[in-house]
Amino acid sequence: MKPVGNDELEKLEKSVEIGTLCAFYGGLLTQKQQDALRLYYEEDLSLGEIAEELEVSRQNVHELITRSVQKLRRYEAALGSMGRSEETERQLRRALALVQAVHSANEQDQARLEEAGELMRRIIRQQEGE
Repeated sequence: MKPVGNDELEKLEKSVEIGTLCAFYGGLLTQKQQDALRLYYEEDLSLGEIAEELEVSRQNVHELITRSVQKLRRYEAALGSMGRSEETERQLRRALALVQAVHSANEQDQARLEEAGELMRRIIRQQEGE
């Protein structure tokens, strides 16, 4: 298996970032913007291939993708939904770890801790599904 280089890792990280931003704000983009981002980041098509698919110039595709990514980042900067969601999930995972670390509670407290842990796991699964 070929080792992943820095450029490939950066491209993967950007794809994940854009995919997450699209999950939160993609509905605010035009269909053409959504299509261009999907073809570029999810299907890994070249600008030329996307230009052919959308029947526009390669330069138009480049500008469309660039403006769309900027728009998604502006939405996140203004609304912060993605950041809040990631922070909520981080805090829930920490709280779950603390609950799971308690071993000396009496039976009633242990049952409450188990219930709290299950609730946190459910919320984490919901967050991951967004």
